[in-house]
Amino acid sequence: MMDQMSNLILTVLFAMIACWLFYGVYRTRNLIYRDRLWNPSRILFAVAGVLCCLTAVAFSTWMDWVRLAMMILCAVGFLLLRDGISEEGIAVMGRITKFSDIQAYDYGDYKKDFRIYAVTDRESNEMTVLTMPPDQKEEIIAFLKNKIGKKYTRMKKG
Repeated sequence: MMDQMSNLILTVLFAMIACWLFYGVYRTRNLIYRDRLWNPSRILFAVAGVLCCLTAVAFSTWMDWVRLAMMILCAVGFLLLRDGISEEGIAVMGRITKFSDIQAYDYGDYKKDFRIYAVTDRESNEMTVLTMPPDQKEEIIAFLKNKIGKKYTRMKKG
């Protein structure tokens, strides 16, 4: 009985997470500029998805199979979720921050990345960080200057 209850709780939990992730995928489907496809987080979720599949040999009930399906859906949802820039704003983890809500922004070059920093609330110093491919740097900077150029500010980055 306890095994079925834990399976049910985990299935519902993973189903809710999968719905949230796929809703984020839906909201960010029209990104103009997308982040790098493979980063450490995506690689970790891909490995977790493969390991979930490998555990299928130990399943015996239909509820185990439903839980496995929800876990794999979560991994796939996370892999499909992309960060980037759209006409409306900057998208990170399925949440779009509108350009009008950005108080200041900056960008910087790193070894293999080009990062964009956007402050959404100066009082709490809430910052959104977006990692983009360096080959699109000039194009992205021109786009940001067109959309929110007056708010460009050099800032201390961590």
